[in-house]
Amino acid sequence: MSNALCVAWRTPCSGLAPSGLFPFKSAMFRSMLCEIRTSFTCRSYSTFGRPLCTFDRRPHSLSFLTLNRFVQTHPPTPIRSFSTSVPLLSQSAPPVEHGVPPRSEPFSPAEINKIFGPRAKIPPAMGNRVLAVLHGRRVAGTLDLDLPKDITRSVPPSSRDAALEWLRENYPLDEDAAILARIEREELEEQQKLIQRAEELGLYKPQSGSFGAERGDSNDPYGKSVLKEIRERNEARLLAEQERKRKEWLENENKEREQLLRQVQQNTALQKFDDSSALEVRERADPAERPLLAWIQKHHLQATDWNMEAAEKSSTARRILPSLALTLLVLGLSYAFAANYEAPARADRMWPDMPPAAATAVAIMGANLAVFLLWKFPPAWRILNRYFISVALKPHPLSIVGNVFSHQQFRHLALNMLMVWFIGTKLHDDIGRGNFLGLYMAAGAFGSMVSLTGHVLLGQLMITSLGASGAISGIVAAWCLLHSQERFTIFLLPPEWQEVISAKGWVLLTGFVAFEIFNLVSPFRVVKLDHFAHLGGYLIGAVWALAWNDEQEKKRRKNRTWFERVMSE
Repeated sequence: MSNALCVAWRTPCSGLAPSGLFPFKSAMFRSMLCEIRTSFTCRSYSTFGRPLCTFDRRPHSLSFLTLNRFVQTHPPTPIRSFSTSVPLLSQSAPPVEHGVPPRSEPFSPAEINKIFGPRAKIPPAMGNRVLAVLHGRRVAGTLDLDLPKDITRSVPPSSRDAALEWLRENYPLDEDAAILARIEREELEEQQKLIQRAEELGLYKPQSGSFGAERGDSNDPYGKSVLKEIRERNEARLLAEQERKRKEWLENENKEREQLLRQVQQNTALQKFDDSSALEVRERADPAERPLLAWIQKHHLQATDWNMEAAEKSSTARRILPSLALTLLVLGLSYAFAANYEAPARADRMWPDMPPAAATAVAIMGANLAVFLLWKFPPAWRILNRYFISVALKPHPLSIVGNVFSHQQFRHLALNMLMVWFIGTKLHDDIGRGNFLGLYMAAGAFGSMVSLTGHVLLGQLMITSLGASGAISGIVAAWCLLHSQERFTIFLLPPEWQEVISAKGWVLLTGFVAFEIFNLVSPFRVVKLDHFAHLGGYLIGAVWALAWNDEQEKKRRKNRTWFERVMSE
């Protein structure tokens, strides 16, 4: 007697099988399962259709006999199959798969019959849905997965195969590449799940700080650079600040025009100023379009940013007395320097091979050239406007000395430096370096002071003055009076003309002074010069020359022999 052991197999539900990480493994598992199901002979165990499969009848042990008796004495009761049992947990229905339509327009009924075959009798809506789902599966690389139930019930397999072949023929694409992309995508998802699980368990910590953190450039696992983020924020902040300053720069043009107009109406000195172009507001350049011009205009406004109302309220004494005190100090220091200067030894000189007069002239020319070049550099304008130009409206005491070395035009600089070279070196050889430098500084400072005083007293507060003209005038006056009886001529003239066109030193100096006075009092000026500064320089040079001649006469009388004294008496 033999017994049979019954083993129950649950029939897989079509369309609900999940896809694993590797599609080919799930397909292999389903194929193996089908082979196992078909290798057995199945019969219904109960009226509820629970499938039972019996193996071949062979002798078994006692336990199987006991089981057989139990089955005979206790007939089986009806058992519900798994397919009709109520699920313990609620499961949401899978989302409807719409796929990817092969084209934007739906297929017509004639095209559907041609694709699926006239015998299939597929409705146009279902036909378009099948084509969209199949094409979407081709793109996603999921043709191995089960199709939706409505498609499997409505469309036979032969029609589905025909539709797939038609899509492959009319809409070709690389299905193998799509499958590989799907495999890589699923592997990456599985890897991320494992990494996230390992991080939750504390077994792994990614270099970017946390799972799912934003990676750096080119998918860098080290994450985004904090320094780069700070730099980008700073750059964005700087760009926003530059844009704000640009808009403010362009909008302040109208404010500047209104402010200048109000100052002209309130300031009597501005109303008397005849140069109207200097009182006009220039159109501001856009820094984004003309950055160089905008940069120059910005420094120009910073250099001329004065409180005109406060400057106009300054009294005459407040404008003159501080500069006068500095001028007296410069005169005293110049006299002390000239009286106590001792020439250095040849070995101690900076340029021992150059004559002292030439070395002094080159140093003065170099200082004037340096300040001239600074006027070409806009960031220096603010300092130059304060210390290297004399402004009657708002004078600064140090500008009395600084403007002596300041020139804005090359022609002005070249003319003054030629006078220093041709006349200054000759005077330097006659009186020495100490006396020459003392005279140069004293004449320059006193000429600037006379110019400032004259313009302030006359109410010409918008006049500015700069240049070494006062110092040059002092040198010329001293040279003419030291050689008052000598005749001066123009060296470029022919020899026969030099005897005719010549004059003594004191006559030449008198002509220079008369020319300055005439231009100063005449309503028709020949040239625009600072005549006050020139007259101040001539005065200092003449006084110094007379004092020098008197001192030299005293020394000559003191050093006379007894015979010369007797003969002179």
